[in-house]
Parts: sequence; C-alpha cells; structure tokens
Amino acid sequence: MAKIVGIHGIGQQYGGPYQLSGVWLTGIRDGLVAAGYDDLAHDLSTQDVRVAFFGDLFRPPGAMAAADPPYTAADIRPGPEQDLLTALYEAAITADPALGEPAGAMGARAATTQVMLARLARSRTFAKVAQRAFIRDLKQVTAFLTDQGVKQAVLGRIGSQVSADTAVVIGHSLGSVAAYEFLCRERPERVELLVTLGSPLGIPNVIFDRLTPRPTAGAGTWPGQVRTWVNVAARDDIVALRKDLKPLFPGAVPGTAVSDRIVDNGDDPHAISRYLNASQTGSALGDVLG
Repeated sequence: MAKIVGIHGIGQQYGGPYQLSGVWLTGIRDGLVAAGYDDLAHDLSTQDVRVAFFGDLFRPPGAMAAADPPYTAADIRPGPEQDLLTALYEAAITADPALGEPAGAMGARAATTQVMLARLARSRTFAKVAQRAFIRDLKQVTAFLTDQGVKQAVLGRIGSQVSADTAVVIGHSLGSVAAYEFLCRERPERVELLVTLGSPLGIPNVIFDRLTPRPTAGAGTWPGQVRTWVNVAARDDIVALRKDLKPLFPGAVPGTAVSDRIVDNGDDPHAISRYLNASQTGSALGDVLG
C-alpha cells in the first residue's frame, strides 16, 4: 500500500483516483528534487502515492458531461455558505483593497452576495474559476462540515487508502480538513507526518469552530498520533485565510507544534501542483521518507 496518501480539494467531481494520483506523484517528485532529495524522488513510484478520491460523491447523478449546475447568487444559502463567502471576500479585499469595500458596507444581502462573487472573480485565487463553479465549491465545503452522510463517506474513502505502510498524509484545501478529522478520529499509529496545503482550517466560525472534534477554549485538537505537522500556505491564497495554524493547534506533547511555511505560487496561488512542487513541501516529505 501507499507510503503517501493525498486527499484532494474541491472541484474534482469529474476526476478520478488514478488521474489525480499521477498529478500528485509528479508534483511530489518535483518538490523532493527542489528540496535536494533527488534520489528519493527518482525512486518514488506509482505504488508509493495514492489519492483518496471522493469527488464523485458530488457529481450530479446521471451527468453526461462535465457541466456544473447553473448556480447563481440566489443559490447561496444563509448560514455556512454565506458565512464562508463573506470570510473569503473579506480576506480578498484585505489582500487587495482595490477589489472593493467590506461586505458590511454594501446594503441588502442579495445585492451584497452578487457583488462579492463578482469581485472575488477578480482576485488572484479565483480569477480562473467560473461563478457557478465557485458556488458549487462553497456547497461542497459546507456539505462536508454539516452533512454527516457526506462526512462519513469522505472519511471512509480516506480510510480505504491509509494502511500500515502509510507514513505521510497530505491534504489540499477541503482535503486538509478531511485529513485532519480523519487523523483525529482514527489515530493511525504509523502516520508520522501531516502536510496541509492551502488549508482553510483556520477560518474562524465557518470552519475552525465547526471541526470535529470541536475546539475547546480556542484551541483545536492535535491530529491523532502524528509527530509532525507542516502547514504550507501561499501568500496570495485566500482559501488559506489563516496562514499560521500553530497558535490554533497546540502540540499534544512537548516538542510537537505546527510548522507554518509560506510559499509563493505565482498567478495560481491555490493550485495543488504548485504547492506540491515547492521546496517547503518537498523538504517536509524528504525529512520523513528519507
């Protein structure tokens, strides 16, 4: 079974486990090379890397083509979906004040929602994402957090890939939330390293305060029995709204703490390939696998 198990993020409902595993293997090998682990990168094989795939859980039944439902601003529901949209928008205008004013200064909810969507589409993180795809992605995140059936199905997919040979679990975007909750629940003994990439784990109220297990007194639970947790966030990735997770997740024992690392992913700050091929990610993997 795989030494490295990856958990993908949102928007993969038209992908597949072998397709994604190929992308992840290439990115991981490039990251190892960037960190100076050339021999390890050369020896890494398709048997060593697997992606726990759950995208099909969000694929519309009977879909014949890769088309998202025609979502509009009116389809964003009050509660977690609206709260997540607002949190991302506020992060975007903090990073780039030219995008617009705070949500609270805009007026009616319906108009505010449409304006936030339009302005987020001009941000570096979401510039390549169509509006209906962005709304679909919001719904995927909130479904994992609020629908126990969805959560159990996703965690079950992860469990089917994590084995006694698995030393590293990597979660990207929503996958970092799923990875964290899986490790908290199952506590696998052999997993030494958790790597979170472009993680929304630190978004207050919407995600951090809805985690399972719930944080206590502002502190999240350490993820199972992992000894090392490396969190990699791109400067302009607004999904990784809170880039320093160390204060939120204190170590379970003395000497354990989140290692927060900042990268520059250029004009596609949330892209998984750019996170994986960064030396900051490669060094974390090489230190364990090497």
